[in-house]
Amino acid sequence: MRLLIVDDEPLILNGLVKVVRKVAPEGTEIREALNAYEGLKVMQQYMPDVTITDINMPEMSGFEMMEEAKAQELCNRFIVLTGYDEFEYVRTALRAGVVDYILKPIDQAEIGILLERIKQELPASTDADYTSHANRILTYMQVHFRKDLSLDHLSEMMDLHPNYICSLFKKETGETFINYLNAMRIREAKNLLENEHDASVSAIGKMVGYDNKHYFTKVFKRYTGTTPGAYRKSVLEEECNS
Repeated sequence: MRLLIVDDEPLILNGLVKVVRKVAPEGTEIREALNAYEGLKVMQQYMPDVTITDINMPEMSGFEMMEEAKAQELCNRFIVLTGYDEFEYVRTALRAGVVDYILKPIDQAEIGILLERIKQELPASTDADYTSHANRILTYMQVHFRKDLSLDHLSEMMDLHPNYICSLFKKETGETFINYLNAMRIREAKNLLENEHDASVSAIGKMVGYDNKHYFTKVFKRYTGTTPGAYRKSVLEEECNS
């Protein structure tokens, strides 16, 4: 479950993060923001399942942030957290369709039970159920994996935060970005070693994105258990014996 906490008081925000991290369901990822504008920016990159937000914040209120977030389809589950126990706030929160309305200071058991309930209500996902962001990223990598493809470059091309991409990769593929990229390159390297007999190991390494021959050999051995040269030799021996 992806969770965002928004509060304009740094000390309160830090305290909230500590409490929520302590009682949240296992596997919950937490991001934080110090005002509504920053909260919306984080949502665009992180797409939280639920947002815990203060109401009274400078420039843009928590209610205004919720309205904008829903309009942009960035998040549709909100827990309002405030120190004001007034009927008008409660009524506005209910009209905004919040999940719950909690008064400061928060009760650890109460927030823990609430977050567990929200997690149970989230739709189940599978590794094959790629999000639109994941599809864009993986399609781009299929075309450009032979180039100098870094996480920062991918972040710039996709207009997504590097941390968000890392989180997305782990969730959707079960792999880290670098492991996924290396595995993709090594699969292509094996194919080239099997079919491009005139190309040197160094040349094949460059074809799949490794300019340094020694680093290519190191990565290849890590993923296959053998060196590129030994792999090519074993393939040629199998062809001769068949």
